[in-house]
Amino acid sequence: MRFSIVYFSAAGHTLKVIRHIAEQMGGIDRAVDLSDPFLKQTSFAKDDRVIVACPVYGGRIPSLVAERLQKITFDGTRVVTVVTYGNRAYEDALLELNDTVLARGAIPVASAAVVAQHTMVPSVAADRPTAIDFQNLSVFARFALQKFDDVHAVPVEVPGNRPYRQWSKMPVTPVVSNACVRCGSCVRQCPTMAIWITDPKKTDPSKCILCMRCVALCPQGARSLPEPAQQAIEKKLAPVAKLTRENEFFF
Repeated sequence: MRFSIVYFSAAGHTLKVIRHIAEQMGGIDRAVDLSDPFLKQTSFAKDDRVIVACPVYGGRIPSLVAERLQKITFDGTRVVTVVTYGNRAYEDALLELNDTVLARGAIPVASAAVVAQHTMVPSVAADRPTAIDFQNLSVFARFALQKFDDVHAVPVEVPGNRPYRQWSKMPVTPVVSNACVRCGSCVRQCPTMAIWITDPKKTDPSKCILCMRCVALCPQGARSLPEPAQQAIEKKLAPVAKLTRENEFFF
């Protein structure tokens, strides 16, 4: 049986991971992109097979993911959950994701925390996931697939704390250089519609979640973090930048 994937992947790294897992488990039947501002109500039946994935922001799942998962309904559906993180730590994110889908009626039967290239500092975990990572993900997929055949589904236990850690995004938005040609690509692809349609150089700070999608996907490379913010995050990540984190799997 093929799988449905429910995901948020601002820069494409999470989607790459979840696609690989789904393909190893039988292929993708349906894709629900949580970055869609016009996401419609979606429901999954008990016999459906689903993978839910998102990146980690400050040890938590993105607020956008928590909000848009409220439009997804499960009916005792068994799901695999995945979080990706940029080599620092995933802290409470996997637990929060599992709690969120449980509250929507799903049963998370297997989970993974996967290292992927950092979106704000691409030099951190730049080569992740590697070929070896994908081999390990293939093994994870085979074991996770077996959980869908268990007679009694039990929610998998994962690390984390409740209440979840406090976190808020940096009070900045991406800046735009003169390389911008006003093509509108950032406007069309912003998951929160934070970028002005009439002037792509302006971003609404009350809507921007600093997901870095506009930076990653700008065809002109015209968008970036403000230099002070970039330097601050690079300094924060310096102690872990050279570490090799292992992916973690839970069944």
